[in-house]
Amino acid sequence: MSTPMLSFAQPLTLAALAAALRSHEPQRLPAETEAQLRAPYPPQAAPAASPPPGHWLLAHACGTGPEVPPELVRRLLLLQAYALSQAPAGAPVAKRLLDFYNREVWPVVYEQGTAETPLAHLSLPLLGLGDVNYQGYRLAAADVLELLGWAHLTLPEQEGQQVLGGAAFALAYATEALERATHLLRASLIIAGLSAAVAADISPELAHVAQVVEAACNAGATAPAGQLPLALGQLARAVAAAGQASAQRTSNLLATGSAPAGLLALPGVAASLADYSQRLSDPAPAAPDVRRVVENTEQLLGIELLAAARVWALRQPAHSSPVLEAMVAAFGGVVNFAAPDRLLAPDLHRAARFVREYEWA
Repeated sequence: MSTPMLSFAQPLTLAALAAALRSHEPQRLPAETEAQLRAPYPPQAAPAASPPPGHWLLAHACGTGPEVPPELVRRLLLLQAYALSQAPAGAPVAKRLLDFYNREVWPVVYEQGTAETPLAHLSLPLLGLGDVNYQGYRLAAADVLELLGWAHLTLPEQEGQQVLGGAAFALAYATEALERATHLLRASLIIAGLSAAVAADISPELAHVAQVVEAACNAGATAPAGQLPLALGQLARAVAAAGQASAQRTSNLLATGSAPAGLLALPGVAASLADYSQRLSDPAPAAPDVRRVVENTEQLLGIELLAAARVWALRQPAHSSPVLEAMVAAFGGVVNFAAPDRLLAPDLHRAARFVREYEWA
């Protein structure tokens, strides 16, 4: 049974957003809204003496730093389309953003700039400006619009507040970080069990952040950020604390005289990563920094899992829970943790990916 489409006529929930992103099904505006868009994208030639269409938007497209990953751009398109669909006269732009989403046309967006920068870069391709990533290639947006038979939208400057306002960029990072943090919380409980320790429960912090983020998702395209920056900080600090606890468990696990010699550097690596996350999370992290904290904690749990699985294999406990045994067996299919001498860097990356992708009980 397929996952239903996201409802643009009802309040957005985090569960519905996550389900829509997992489903990879096309997303559309309500039928009555699309019916009203009889000619959604009529080409309108501007007089020769007027400024070029979108010139005001170009002034805000001053992005720098890393590009936003495609999976985040995909999420950003859906969140911005939802926000604009709730705004007066926002349906045509929302529909085109969903066209991008459904055809996997990812505008090139940058992490750094002004508050308006990410949404400016997201909006440029609507006008046939800027670049997009399409089918594995970076192409001019105008060429992709022509290829797909889509006319350029016109976007008057007076509508710019709807396009450039709101918190969709921060929400893309916040919703993804929440999903990954909830997953790594489950991972930490089981991995700590393999380390013969107890993991901290950060679920109350995650629940509070989820309430704030869900409210922000429904605040509209021009609503101020409100409590969202504070919630992002709380999320980053909770996830960083979970990583710090994992680093301490790794240190305790490998502090015994029977610790494998090939893993003795891991406590130092874990401590360095945990300290970096603490610096990123305090006092008010940027949205991309919250994602980095989550990634660091996934890696920290992967380091702990590598060490704990190796110690577990050496000691061969007479009795263990089926959950731990199944997890160790699955991990052994990804990382040969029993090998005494090997290059650890690839194994660390595989371990972090295992933490991120394994279906934790």
